[in-house]
Amino acid sequence: MFPAEIVTPRLRLRALSREVVDPLDAYDYFAASRSETIEAETEYVTWNPHQTPKEAFDFFEQAEEQHESAENAIYAIFPREGEDGAGEFAGTAGFNPEWDTRRAVFGMWLRKTFWGRGYSGERAAAFFAAVFDLLDLDVALAYAIPENGPSCRAISKYTERFGGQEDGTFRNDAVDADGTPRDVRCWSVTRDQWYDATDGEYDAKFRFEGDDE
Repeated sequence: MFPAEIVTPRLRLRALSREVVDPLDAYDYFAASRSETIEAETEYVTWNPHQTPKEAFDFFEQAEEQHESAENAIYAIFPREGEDGAGEFAGTAGFNPEWDTRRAVFGMWLRKTFWGRGYSGERAAAFFAAVFDLLDLDVALAYAIPENGPSCRAISKYTERFGGQEDGTFRNDAVDADGTPRDVRCWSVTRDQWYDATDGEYDAKFRFEGDDE
């Protein structure tokens, strides 16, 4: 049901799996003991840096299972040729469908090396096409911790581009990995807003399992 690969002008998003990225290699980026930038990269997310290689392995295994069962779509991000770090694992991005309410929630984590390139908006544009055109959902949502200024600005920019808006700040609506409640800001785009802004056209290619590469 979910694409195995999504290609945008500058990015290649591949369904996260142990075949796409070796969990031991990823552990170098996820672990506090291996990465000098992981603390900054996880300051505003709901997971802690990994403590053991098994955590990375389990994360990849769960991503594979959820992709197969259409519960959650997580992709490994690779810059395409012409970008600095082309072909290198740059982070993860995903959308979590809430099938009963016909919504999807976007998420993204990038290594610090790849911050400031506008990848968030480019990935979001492809995800809007996926959840509205392919999955026939009605609403896409994105959340950010209010203190995370760069993410708030990026989300505000791409939701406005596609006709959406900020819906407000929700108190204690998220929980940190250590159990601390956090406020979140929420933005949304509806399928009608997206279609009015794009006429249903998008600059992304989708490949499914079994398709020719």
